[in-house]
This record gives sequence, C-alpha cells and structure tokens, in this order.
Amino acid sequence: MGTGLPALTRLLLVVLVAGCACTGGGSAGPTSPGHGCRPGPPLAGVWSPDRLQVLSACKHATGIVAVTQPEPDGDHHIWLRVDPGYEYLLNPESHFQAKPALLAEITPDCPLANNPPNAESADRCPRSTLPLPRTGDHVAIDGPWVLDTEHGWNEIHPVESIQILGHA
Repeated sequence: MGTGLPALTRLLLVVLVAGCACTGGGSAGPTSPGHGCRPGPPLAGVWSPDRLQVLSACKHATGIVAVTQPEPDGDHHIWLRVDPGYEYLLNPESHFQAKPALLAEITPDCPLANNPPNAESADRCPRSTLPLPRTGDHVAIDGPWVLDTEHGWNEIHPVESIQILGHA
C-alpha cells in the first residue's frame, strides 16, 4: 500500500474535482434563473412596488411577442406567448386576447435609490434603453417574476434584460 497511496489519492482528487465541476453550473433549461438580472432589491425604481408581490427575484423566459403597448406610466407592455417549458410562469389570469400569455413590462429608467410615488412620476423618468421588440419577434427576457395584485396575473416586472432572438 505504501507506493499506491499517492496514486490513489491523486485519482480520488481528480474524481472529486470532476464531480464538483459537473454539478456546479446547473441547467440552462427553462427552469434556471435568469442571467440578466441586476443585483439588489428586485423592485427598485418601480412606482408603488407594494402592488406587486415578488414570486422570484429573477426569472428567464423566451417566447413570441403577441403585441407591445405603450402605457401612460412610461412602461411598454410586452405580451409574450411563452415557449414550451415556460408555461409555469403563467397563472389562470395570464392571458392576452383570450390566449395564455405572459406580460413583461419594460419600465422607465427611474433611479434605483427610490421608487417613484405614482405613475405620473414614473413617466417623467428617462426612457429605458432596452430594445423594444416588434410583434412576432422571438425574444429572451430576464427580470423579477411577480404577481400583479391589482390585475391578478403573473408578469416579469421590470424587464431587466431583453434579447431579440429573431425578427418577425
């Protein structure tokens, strides 16, 4: 056993390191957390954040844009027909034109240090620099997954990153 112990120790170390490397990264599938979320409070810079219940500080989703709509508070609503595997982000109220859809809100770039007290104040913040997709675009989004307690649906609010994967 005297000369075999260092070789056995090295083999055990290689197996241990390889096992750690294989389990540390996680899956890149639909249930993995988003990769484009900023650190800090998930609703920083959002007006009246008490209307939103955070379900997860960061989620990732992909899907096809059903429509984008500008809103009076400076937001852009993006109704997204989620790709297979992301349906779990929806609830029974999550629909657009009677079809399942996830609302994603691109919000103005309000200061993260304080939340605007109302929609009018939010509308005075600088416009978001995120790209605005068009109807039919295939997109990937990241941001806090919340329940909008006023409307009853789940949404990504605010969208913290968006990538246009393909144009309509």
